[in-house]
Amino acid sequence: MNQNQPFVLELAMRVAQLHRAGESSKALWLRKQRQAMTIDDDQLKRALAVLYGLPDQSPEGMEDWVREQYLSDGKKNGYLVDADDTAPFWLLAAKAHTHYRDLKQQAS
Repeated sequence: MNQNQPFVLELAMRVAQLHRAGESSKALWLRKQRQAMTIDDDQLKRALAVLYGLPDQSPEGMEDWVREQYLSDGKKNGYLVDADDTAPFWLLAAKAHTHYRDLKQQAS
């Protein structure tokens, strides 16, 4: 199970956006990649259920919500500071990836 919950939500968002854009084969391919990212099927299904329950189902609304999850997780776990509030989405994701990778290496 992947401990980087914002990343799991981001993957679910990308799958949902591909489905809605009529790119089902790409969505299926991306969904299959979850195993290489240590995301189990139940974890991805839960993330999809959360996303489909959001009041704003627009691509922008989902992305804003996932971005907020990165910010919240980063501040809670100490890998982001208030100055990161305006950081681009990709940078928030990269900082989360580094944080959770380092935690995994420490546990080994």
